[in-house]
Amino acid sequence: MKRIVGAWVVATLLGAAAPAVENLEVSADRFEHIEQEKRAVFEGHAHAIQGKSRIDADRFVVYFDEKGQAREYQALGNVRFEIVKPGRHIRGSCDRLIYKVAEETYRLVGHTRVEDLINKRSMSGEEIFLDNKRGRASAASHKKGPVKFVFPVKDAAGKTKKKR
Repeated sequence: MKRIVGAWVVATLLGAAAPAVENLEVSADRFEHIEQEKRAVFEGHAHAIQGKSRIDADRFVVYFDEKGQAREYQALGNVRFEIVKPGRHIRGSCDRLIYKVAEETYRLVGHTRVEDLINKRSMSGEEIFLDNKRGRASAASHKKGPVKFVFPVKDAAGKTKKKR
């Protein structure tokens, strides 16, 4: 099936508040814009990219406000993402990603895993909440195993211990 590509200018993608606004480019096998519901749906091999940040999923939905600006987006099914912005580089996966543009918050649901590639830390759980504005993160397990947080530990000589 022929791939359809849509591009919109949004103030932020993946929480990346940058001095210059970059285009958000979304591609998928199918595209549908539902004007009455103020949303655009990309299905089948959905791929969203802005700058060096990206999201890949089975489905990608953009919700718009009255002015036609993106207010929220959701990635659904086999979600893989990489967020790159000044001082932050994280990579992860989940079943569902919900990003609220104005609040700069992410809610990751189902088999979640996030790796901080700069600080060499990782977090996993059934649900992870990330708040970029307040610099907060939380995770919950919902009885499907413990929440896990892994961070590097240095010995007395200042050397980082190896992972187990």
